[in-house]
Amino acid sequence: MVNTEGNDDHITPIQKWQETGTYPEARDCWECFQPPLFYSIAKPWCDLLSITSTEDIFNVIQNINLIISLLVLWLIVWYINSLKLTQLPSTALILFWGLNPELVSIGALASNDILTILLGMAFTILALSYIPKSNLTRELILVILLILLGLTKGNGLVFIGIYPILIGLYILFTRKILWKQITRQFIVWSFAFITIAWAGNYLDKYEKYDNPFITNVDPPYEKATWDTPGDMVFRKGVNTYKEAFFSFPLGSLLAEPYNENGLENYPEHRQNMWTQLLGQFSNHLFERYPETWISYNNDMYNFARVNFLLHILLFLGILAGLILTLAKRIKVDFQLIAHILISTIFLVFVIKYSAQYRDFSFMKVVFIYPAFISLIHLSAKGIAQWKYVKLFTYLLVACAILYQVNYIYLLKSLTD
Repeated sequence: MVNTEGNDDHITPIQKWQETGTYPEARDCWECFQPPLFYSIAKPWCDLLSITSTEDIFNVIQNINLIISLLVLWLIVWYINSLKLTQLPSTALILFWGLNPELVSIGALASNDILTILLGMAFTILALSYIPKSNLTRELILVILLILLGLTKGNGLVFIGIYPILIGLYILFTRKILWKQITRQFIVWSFAFITIAWAGNYLDKYEKYDNPFITNVDPPYEKATWDTPGDMVFRKGVNTYKEAFFSFPLGSLLAEPYNENGLENYPEHRQNMWTQLLGQFSNHLFERYPETWISYNNDMYNFARVNFLLHILLFLGILAGLILTLAKRIKVDFQLIAHILISTIFLVFVIKYSAQYRDFSFMKVVFIYPAFISLIHLSAKGIAQWKYVKLFTYLLVACAILYQVNYIYLLKSLTD
């Protein structure tokens, strides 16, 4: 699947870098605010091949992301197999997570998201393995991953905060404080923090724009409140906190199982975080962007509706299973609580980000995907709590089959 339209402009930063010999300023182009690592990977290949055109740079980035996507898929398969589940649920989880529409779509983009996801997955696996058996070599490996995450994308910075939280969590579980080890961990963490601030241009952006986390848009004129919309010039997403985070307009989602991207005549579910995350997670065609990714087929709408309902059942079952596990305090270990914390922190990040900027396009499920390993782990643990594991296995397989049906309709739209 090749996406040539629905893509933020990650090509211009490379072109400007080629033209001037220096990395562009944050407001020089739409994506120039991004940290430089991803472009530092793509640019040498473009220079080596004497490539400067938009189309050719786009192709270079997509080929790089193809390799990264294959590594992500390999990690998914490896991690699920490492959980040592029986064959049926293990296969079902691999199909469900490996064929996830949003993950596949992101892998087809010429963007820095898939690299952030890969690094986040690697950090999660190694951190939860290394923290209980910490030494200087392992801490340096984790610090390198932290630096790479912070230099790739803004949401990669979340792991800078997660790392000391995980160390503190492990201390709570073991009730042992090794001051020499903690001091060493603090020193290497501080090194990562300083390196990211400097090499990621965050310090430079703070000096020039008074905001180290400046993006390509400014926050709206007024912040949203509980139930009173504030004035804004963007497309409404977070209209009020009540609508965005404390409701679930399922009727609207089922009536129109897609987004309308204009300023007017959009469905109620476009102003809700949970329906946006559900739609993006499970449907290639939900966002209706670019125009070639729009299907007007009524059968596709019906398949999407069924898929939404199956995902809701699956999510509620997993959530209930996790709650029961915590309530019974059975198999509640450092790993489980760590994965819950990682997933929750990324969800809070997306809530804060979308509330700050308010346009519905900031309600992105992909911003949670650096926590992909934690999402996989929690889904496996939530399902394992139940007596009828096969029922959840069939739900996972049904969703994976509907992903492929959805993909067929996408191909049909692209070829019509």
